[in-house]
Amino acid sequence: MNENKNLYSITLKPYRSLSKIGFILLMVVLCTFCFVTGIMFIKIGAWPVFGFFGLDVFLVYVFFKLSFKSGEEFEVINLTKKKLIIEKYKLKKIIRTYVFDANWIKIKILNPKSHTNKLQISSKNKSLIVGSFLRPDERIEVFQNIQNALRKHNFLYAM
Repeated sequence: MNENKNLYSITLKPYRSLSKIGFILLMVVLCTFCFVTGIMFIKIGAWPVFGFFGLDVFLVYVFFKLSFKSGEEFEVINLTKKKLIIEKYKLKKIIRTYVFDANWIKIKILNPKSHTNKLQISSKNKSLIVGSFLRPDERIEVFQNIQNALRKHNFLYAM
């Protein structure tokens, strides 16, 4: 059997509730509202308000773009016959790869009842927090899925 064959694989991506089309629609509505309201303020003599509306639109645009940029980061976890490989991606490029001995894997949820829980994977003298961008319930689900995969393939799994 090929030792590099994936026995289990999962891709962890951050959740984004607003799609690109939704963002465009939001910006069109926001620009229209701010422009019309700004014109009304100019007509009554409060012309500086128009500039502040423009600043608001610009800031909303910048922060949504930053949010979309951070949404392009993801992690891929692959379990092979001998290794657990975790690859961290940014802008579709691998920025870091972590390799753990699959027979010595320990996974646990730190602060399981807290909203700030963390999913920790460790093996021998290495430890890594994965899925930090996931919601707490998603981290628990990933924990259970990895735990089940390790048990299914008879690894020397320890809690």
